[in-house]
Amino acid sequence: MCAKNLCIRCVLFLAMAAGMAACNRAPAVSPPSPVEVVVSQPVKEHIEDWDTYTGLVDARESVEVRSRVRGQIMKVLFTDGDEVKKDKLLFVIDDSPFRADLKQAQGQLETWQAKLKAAEEKIAIYKPLADKGTVSKEELVQAYGAKGEALGGIETAKGKILDANTNIKYCNIVAPITGKISEALLTQGNIVNSGSKENLLTTIVSVDPLYVYFYVNERALQTYQELRRRQFEKEKKKGKMDLPVEMALTNDSGFPRKGVLDFIDNKVDPATSSVKVRARFENPKGADGLRAMMPGLFARVRIAVADPYPATLVADRAILSDQSLKYVLVVNKAKDNVVERVDITVSNRVQDNGLRQVEAGLKGDEWVIVEGVNRARPGVTVNPKEAKMPRRAEAGNQKSEDRSQKSGSGGQKSKLKSQKSNGGKK
Repeated sequence: MCAKNLCIRCVLFLAMAAGMAACNRAPAVSPPSPVEVVVSQPVKEHIEDWDTYTGLVDARESVEVRSRVRGQIMKVLFTDGDEVKKDKLLFVIDDSPFRADLKQAQGQLETWQAKLKAAEEKIAIYKPLADKGTVSKEELVQAYGAKGEALGGIETAKGKILDANTNIKYCNIVAPITGKISEALLTQGNIVNSGSKENLLTTIVSVDPLYVYFYVNERALQTYQELRRRQFEKEKKKGKMDLPVEMALTNDSGFPRKGVLDFIDNKVDPATSSVKVRARFENPKGADGLRAMMPGLFARVRIAVADPYPATLVADRAILSDQSLKYVLVVNKAKDNVVERVDITVSNRVQDNGLRQVEAGLKGDEWVIVEGVNRARPGVTVNPKEAKMPRRAEAGNQKSEDRSQKSGSGGQKSKLKSQKSNGGKK
């Protein structure tokens, strides 16, 4: 009986031990699937190097229209916001007070002319009589004095006539330049004072061509002057020395507007080591009759600093940083799609299409990871999907177009605005 119980206990113990061993055994784990990434080969294209700046659009001419006489505005002969030609009649001021002054001056002139005639006749009579002693010398002197007074009165009357005619002319206020006119700040029936700062009537700015002012540093200035000298040597038969400039407004794609650099200021600001330059752009009317640009707009301009040259390019987003080093992750298809790190040297400029030049480190036949970079690391096997090198649309809001702008152009907008407020065109 005891032997039987012992056998039962041994069987139960072995069963329990087998169950515990089965529970502790690790389940079989399948290896993870390779990470999927998108790879592209570097592209080889001809590119240009540009210096990019920010600036403000400004008018070639800008005037404030004010009255030069005091009077009541009788007519306003333009529509707010229209383009007006030079010498177009804009305002008519009541000229009746000045016409009254004119008549009064004309009457004075006739009076003094009559007095002059009488004095000359008296002199003609008195002079021979004075020689004979019949008339005293004092009477002859008085006659000469009356003649001189009449001559002075005539000149004074002529001056008053000229002044009255000038004031009558000033009652018709015309456009001093061709351009776009603002609103009428004083309308019909208002009294305007001559030369008063408070009585501005309107303003006019020229619209074609327009200027863009921006600042460049000393190094860039010397580069542009050298480019102009080279261009002059190249086209000296035509006498051209204008340096091409491209411009983009806030909503433009790329730099569609073409102009020329036509002015460099006469000195460098020692406080900022920069100099003001100006580019000129044509501003014709479009099919809708409107012009694309107007003074005061924010603009980005760029200047080519070298002729096009071949380059190896990759997407900027595929370039990674390790402190001061730049590198890309490439897939080695000869080693079962293993990811490898390749250190590279890149330029500081990002092209409009989002590609950056690789100056050294790539041969051009590598498969660079352009999507899924954050999921890959050197030594890991991946599942690569081939695609063309991704590009971005040439948008106006390029965030990293020129990370090494030598002129520090970020603060140019405020500097230009400050300069205009301190002493703009009149």
